[in-house]
Amino acid sequence: MKKLLAQALTGLLIIGVILVGLFFWLSPKNVYKRNAGSASGKLESGYDQSVSGYDTYTFEEASEIFTVDQSLLLVNTEYQIGADYPADIVEYKDTGVLMNRCITDSYAALSSAVMEETGDKLLVMSSYRTYEDQARVLEEEGPDVAAIPGTSEHQTGLALDVYISGFAGAGFIRCDAGQFVNDNCYDYGFIIRYPYGAEDITGFEYEPWHIRYVGLPHSKFIQETGCLFEDYAGLFEIGEYKSYDGYLIGRMPKDNILIPEDADASDVVISEDGLGYVFVTVKTAEK
Repeated sequence: MKKLLAQALTGLLIIGVILVGLFFWLSPKNVYKRNAGSASGKLESGYDQSVSGYDTYTFEEASEIFTVDQSLLLVNTEYQIGADYPADIVEYKDTGVLMNRCITDSYAALSSAVMEETGDKLLVMSSYRTYEDQARVLEEEGPDVAAIPGTSEHQTGLALDVYISGFAGAGFIRCDAGQFVNDNCYDYGFIIRYPYGAEDITGFEYEPWHIRYVGLPHSKFIQETGCLFEDYAGLFEIGEYKSYDGYLIGRMPKDNILIPEDADASDVVISEDGLGYVFVTVKTAEK
């Protein structure tokens, strides 16, 4: 009898250990960590220098020739921007909504797709905020809800809080339009910046209404691999190109930016990453 009891207790202990292990293995935070660890395997070797070499530019020189935008700037509690950050802001289609210049066409395409697929009009509750605006929001809503000035992506104009009539905030995910945006915004250059389970990494609670522009193909890569924007820059070795979905992606020092010499200037986009380097994105295939 004692032997059977001991065996039963041992069995229960083993099951308990397995369940605890599964809990930690499947917890969202650990899933994101594993995703980040395996994401680099999705990137292929980028550029064959035996076919063509590189031209070298400083950031100032490159700015005179190629498209430079702010799409890949990392902003969070660790990497902050100052009150004088020069966000490239424009008004969206005479609506009074201010957003970063580089996102307007992509947001228009996403908004049109939402209307076509769900019949709902996508609306913007909050877009660009100045440092002072963010300070006011923090004072009104408190630190449990609002970001500290300097840590909010809204100060770049790259982030939008979207909704449709009757479904805003956490309720956005409960409507067809919200589910469409969460499932398909990646095809338009946006990501769900603060996904569920990543709070300890992003510093923000799950926000299915908060979309952030990073551009193509970066948004598709982030969606495909399940990695977080916090981890994205770390996937690239400085000074090297990787290939993904018809694009070359490289991370370069600002004083030594290598551009494939056969690249068409109209196919090159350069963006500071907020970590002291720049991303270079080169379209190599018709999309």
